[in-house]
Amino acid sequence: QVLAYFGPAVLALILQHLAVTLVALALVRERTSGVIELFRVAPVNAWEVIAGKVLSYMLIGGFIAAATVGLLVGVFNIPMLGDPATLAVAIALVLLASLGIGLLIAVISDSERQAVQLSLLLLLASVFFSGFVLAISEFTEPVRALAYLLPVTHGISLMQDIMLRGGTTQNWQFAALMAIAVVTLAVSWFGLRRGMTRA
Repeated sequence: QVLAYFGPAVLALILQHLAVTLVALALVRERTSGVIELFRVAPVNAWEVIAGKVLSYMLIGGFIAAATVGLLVGVFNIPMLGDPATLAVAIALVLLASLGIGLLIAVISDSERQAVQLSLLLLLASVFFSGFVLAISEFTEPVRALAYLLPVTHGISLMQDIMLRGGTTQNWQFAALMAIAVVTLAVSWFGLRRGMTRA
C-alpha cells in the first residue's frame, strides 16, 4: 500500500532534514555570536567541537527516529519485517552523514539565513532526486551520481528494504553513507580549524 511504501521514505527525509538544519544553525549561531573566539583560548580543539555536536545531535536524532518508527509501526501498521538492529544501523549512518553535511553547510555559511537557505535547497534536492518521488533509474547518469551523494537516497532504499522486504542486498549503501560521513566531517573539521585559528 502507498502508506507502507512512503513511510520509511518519510522517516529518512525527516531525519536528514532535521540533522542538517539543527546542527548547521547551532554552529553558525556560535560562529556569529563569538563563541568560536572563546573556543580559541579554551583548551578545546576543532575536532572536539565537532565530536560534541555529532554526539549530542545523534542522541536527539535517535530519540526522534525511535518515536517515528514506533508511530509508523504501532499506529500506521507499517510492517517491520527486518532486523531492528540493522534498521538502527541504517538510521545511525543516515544521521551521521546528514550531520556531516550540516556541519559543512555551517562552515561555508556566513549567516543563519544562508544556512537555512542551503538546508532548504538540500531538502528540495532530496525530495526530487532521492527516489522519494521518482525512481533513481529514471534519471540520467550525471543526475544519478549527484543523487547518490545525498544520505537520504541511501536511507530510503535501505529503510524500505529492511522494513518492507525483511532485509537488503544493497550493503554497499552502508559503506556509501559512511564515506559521505567521513568526507564531510573531515572537510568540516578542516574548515572549522582554520576558522578557530583566525578567530
